[in-house]
Amino acid sequence: MSIPEPPSTTTVASVASVASVARPSLAQAMSYLAAGEGAIAVLELQWLRQAEPEALAGAMAHYWLGLAYIQAFDWGLAAAEFRAYLSREATGWRAGWVYLHLGRAYQQAGRDDEASLAYRGCLATQGAERAARKLAFDLMSRLAGSLPMGYGQATSRPVEKRKS
Repeated sequence: MSIPEPPSTTTVASVASVASVARPSLAQAMSYLAAGEGAIAVLELQWLRQAEPEALAGAMAHYWLGLAYIQAFDWGLAAAEFRAYLSREATGWRAGWVYLHLGRAYQQAGRDDEASLAYRGCLATQGAERAARKLAFDLMSRLAGSLPMGYGQATSRPVEKRKS
């Protein structure tokens, strides 16, 4: 009985195709995000950050990781990444979306006061897109309507004046 020999048809192209699958890429991470695979996208982005820091540098690393953590239902890490993004770039169209996502992360974590502040941040951000502002306003309004009135808080309905 003879032992079969390994195939000798291994080519450089087949090795290169395996290596390209194994290498992290931003495009692959985006495809995981689009498919709703947040946990896999987190791993891909973290690997990309370590393997090729120039491919995912600066505030953009925090932005994409924040979105991936939201899809992975890790609200605390998502909020941390979004806060890190805002510490670098607090204005512009993307900052408006970051405030919106930060509010969503806080709201999911049960931190309604912080969520309301993040939604207000979206409304106040210079250069924020109208769609982000509208969503932030709607979410903030829904959040405010679901909270019980606190001591000393003004009513939201006009009070009738007494006739003397």
